[in-house]
Amino acid sequence: MFFLVIDSRFGTPIHVFLELDPRLEDDYPGQTVREVTLESPASRVDGGFAIGRDPARPDRFRKFRSDGAVAGAGFVLIEPRFVGATWQAYAREFRPQGGKAGHRGADTGAQAKR
Repeated sequence: MFFLVIDSRFGTPIHVFLELDPRLEDDYPGQTVREVTLESPASRVDGGFAIGRDPARPDRFRKFRSDGAVAGAGFVLIEPRFVGATWQAYAREFRPQGGKAGHRGADTGAQAKR
């Protein structure tokens, strides 16, 4: 299970998939949070990957090797998006409001695609 926040504070909505519930963090801005499934295929998907939403189940998402694989499976491509552990990791990595990013912390495994 992941926690999905659609961050629309900066114009273009960003789909933020988090491992930990952001509502428990002090600096979370209070946007709506949904519990969703983010499936990985049986074959491992490392590095860059695409995410698709199942059109029949809006709470089900899946990782794919490419944007074309998303379309080929009949899923809806999700862009832009961020996958990581915490809201703080998203705030450090994905800065739609501009400005300089701070020091990158422990969440080095986070995957961001803009």
